Amino acid sequence: MVRVVAGDARTPADVTARPWHTGASASPFCRRRGFTARLGQVVAEPSPDGRSVVLNVGLGPARSATAGAFRRAAVAAVRAAGPARTLRLDLALPDDSGVPAADRARAVTEGAVLALYRYEEFRSRKSANPLGEVTVATSEHSAVAEALAVCDGTCLARDLVNCPADALTPTAFAHRIQHLADTVGLSCTLHEGRALTDLGLAGLAAVSRGSHESAGYVEVDYTPPAGPPALTVALVGKGVTFDSGGLSLKPPGEMHAMKADMGGAAAVVGVLAALPRLGLPIQVRGYLPLVENMPGGGALRVGDVVRHLDGTTTEITHTDNEGRVILADVLVRATRPGPGRADLVIDVATLTSAAVHALGTRTGALFSPDGSLADTILTAADRAGESLCRLPLLAHERRHLRSAVADRVNCSHRHGDTVQAALFLQDFIAPGTPWAHLDIAAPAYNDEGPYDEVPHGGTGFAVRTLVETLRLLAARHQGR
Repeated sequence: MVRVVAGDARTPADVTARPWHTGASASPFCRRRGFTARLGQVVAEPSPDGRSVVLNVGLGPARSATAGAFRRAAVAAVRAAGPARTLRLDLALPDDSGVPAADRARAVTEGAVLALYRYEEFRSRKSANPLGEVTVATSEHSAVAEALAVCDGTCLARDLVNCPADALTPTAFAHRIQHLADTVGLSCTLHEGRALTDLGLAGLAAVSRGSHESAGYVEVDYTPPAGPPALTVALVGKGVTFDSGGLSLKPPGEMHAMKADMGGAAAVVGVLAALPRLGLPIQVRGYLPLVENMPGGGALRVGDVVRHLDGTTTEITHTDNEGRVILADVLVRATRPGPGRADLVIDVATLTSAAVHALGTRTGALFSPDGSLADTILTAADRAGESLCRLPLLAHERRHLRSAVADRVNCSHRHGDTVQAALFLQDFIAPGTPWAHLDIAAPAYNDEGPYDEVPHGGTGFAVRTLVETLRLLAARHQGR
């Protein structure tokens, strides 16, 4: 385990990473090796006394530098550290880029921690990494501490997504959430078995019928340490721990990554894990339906009708569109009038393969009828270095949700499913409640090979965006 800490430029290290902007006068040694300081370029140079190594790291042009450039530079430096036991990153030190010092410190810390991530729980031989400590040279120690909290939450989400489905069953996932809550100081309530029906979570109970693994439903609360919260935010995460497609069975070639169909729930858990260390002055409640979608003898059938918590009904026309079915009742529960009702709701789900076809493999889809909330989330994603694209809630697509026997269908048309899924979920949001839906089917799991700070496998996508969203919302409400 590599330790990342805050320090200063006097901290001794085997290797030091030094930043350069394009056009700056690098050493003759670097120039001879073609160093132009393009973003992510690294040239290793022996120190004058020969006892250590300096990594000259490119940041690109100073006039166009962003926090993302510092994050990528840190990734490049960590990966170029070689056999060093200690590394000092001077990348966040004062410069002329115009990027605030705290943002530089956060970005460098994130790049270092997330690039060092490895998932090796099931390897008999762990990979050897000689690097023992990374020091981020900065005076912004609180910014480093905040970044470490968010990175730990991101890495937790990665671990959960990477865990095999036989080890992370709905029950095992629920118990891990309970243990986490006890460890970090969150309140947590777990519902299982008959309690799901008693709570009106008919969609979750219906989807679980095909599996011998029991479904679970967990609510987790973060309450700010000082004073009553000015805002309550609900985070709803889809937690399908394995999705075979049910009786509408997926083709075998599409099933290899279906342990990742709980990426939305993993992201929400990662956010909640970080909040006690961040101390944000708003209340955050996580709503986590956990289930397997399997084709057992009792499985949900095509043509069955589910009656939801709000009294409306859904005809099941495709059992592989189970995510929206399990989220429906939870969204009703999060937004219905009464004590504990959220002021705004964000749901996160690996919901549709159509989002991958529309936006590629690295970008999530954002839907919201609330322009202010959508802008806040997009700003947060940009600051966090995660890619989101807002798509429209096209009202005319509702015609594809009509059913001959119920209030709606869960799937009816092979074109536009990402929009139709978002419209389906919108039906369950109480009028007047700001709501946003993040479809992270593409970026939650990376099977194309590592890039930037993103590893192969579980990515922890949306943890950083959601934390930054909560930070922006808290600042806005404190400023009122």
